Amino acid sequence: MNQNAETMQNDVIDLRELFLILKKRKNLISIITMVITLFAVIYTFFIAKPIYEVSATIEIAQIDHKPVQDLVNLKQKVEVLFDVNSKTKTVEFPLVSDIKIPKDSTTITIIKTQGYDNNSTKKKLQEVISYITLEQNKELTSYKDIQQGQLALIDKDITRNQNFIVKIKKNMNHYQNKLLNISTQDAALAGIYSIEIGKKQTELNDAASKIYSLENKKNNLERSISPIKIQETTVVGNIELRDYPIKPKKSLITIVAFITGLMIAIFLAFFFEFLQGMKKEES
Repeated sequence: MNQNAETMQNDVIDLRELFLILKKRKNLISIITMVITLFAVIYTFFIAKPIYEVSATIEIAQIDHKPVQDLVNLKQKVEVLFDVNSKTKTVEFPLVSDIKIPKDSTTITIIKTQGYDNNSTKKKLQEVISYITLEQNKELTSYKDIQQGQLALIDKDITRNQNFIVKIKKNMNHYQNKLLNISTQDAALAGIYSIEIGKKQTELNDAASKIYSLENKKNNLERSISPIKIQETTVVGNIELRDYPIKPKKSLITIVAFITGLMIAIFLAFFFEFLQGMKKEES
C-alpha cells in the first residue's frame, strides 16, 4: 500500500517537473510554433497557386440501350491519351485528374480535371468529352453504314420481286386470254393452261409473301437506326464548376502546421533541457 502511494507521488512529481520545463521554455515553444505556422500561412495564402476542379458525368453512346464500346476499355484509352496519374512524366496543368466508373455501371463515367482557373480547366474537360464523343460517333457511323447497306440490299430485293410479280401477272393474263379463246372441244389444252395459271398464282403468292417479309425486315432495320434506338454521347446534367479552389486547403494546412510546430517545439524544449542537465552533471 505504501509502495503504491510512493509511486503515485513520484508520478505527480514527474508531471510537475514536465510542466515546469514547458513553462520555463514557453518562449521557445511559442516562437517555434508561431514561425512554423507563419511559414504555412505564407505558403498557402501567398505562394501556393490555387487549384480548381471541374467535373462532368458522361453517358456514352448506346444502341438499343447497349453501349457501343466497353466502358472499361474506353476509360483505359482516355487515361493513356491524357496521361491520367502518369508516373513516367510530369503533366502540366490543366490536366485530367480522375476518371471513375460508378459501381455496376456500363454506360456512365465521371471525369474530373484540375487547373489554375476554371476556364482552362473546363476547356480541358471539354477536350476529353470531344474525344469520347468522336470515338463513339465512329462506332455509331459504322453501325449505321452497315444497316444502310442492308437496307439497300433489301430495297433491291423488294424491287426485283415486284418486277417478278408484274411479269407473273402478265403471264397469267396471257394464259387466261388463251383459255377464253379455246374451243370447248380442246379440253386438253384448256387443262394445260389452267395448270400454268395455277403455277403462276403460286409464284405470285410466294413473291407477295417474300415482299411482305422483306418489308418487315426493312421496317426493323429503319427502326434500329432511328433516334429511339440510338443514343449519342451526352453530358448528364451540367458541367460542375466551383467558385472556390479545392487546393490548397488553407484552414486544414494552417491547423496541421500549428499542431506540428507545437509538437516540434515541445520536443526541442525537452531536448534543450536534457542538454542543459548533461552540462550541469559534467560541471
